[in-house]
Amino acid sequence: MAHQQSVRSTRGTISVTTTERGLPTALRLDPVELEKPPEHLARDIMALCRLSAARAQVARRRELVDKGFHESAIRSLSLATEEELSRAEDEAFGDDDDLPPTMLRSV
Repeated sequence: MAHQQSVRSTRGTISVTTTERGLPTALRLDPVELEKPPEHLARDIMALCRLSAARAQVARRRELVDKGFHESAIRSLSLATEEELSRAEDEAFGDDDDLPPTMLRSV
């Protein structure tokens, strides 16, 4: 059974659902996202699609391990690893440039 995965942006203004190979099956954008330059919006959507796919693939990998499949059989499926999932999360959420500056500073 194929896994589908939904992911939301940090601010919750973009939501994507993809297949475990990253094909988007649903996309929701808050109107504020349409104010971004198109290349930034596309970059954000693609990063969320990659993250969604990686999460679904890691879930599939875990399921197969739990069912006792041999690692060589799992490897042949080219599913994302935990490390690849971590990189996808960093790509999707690691950019703090979009966060508002804090009013706190050291005295």
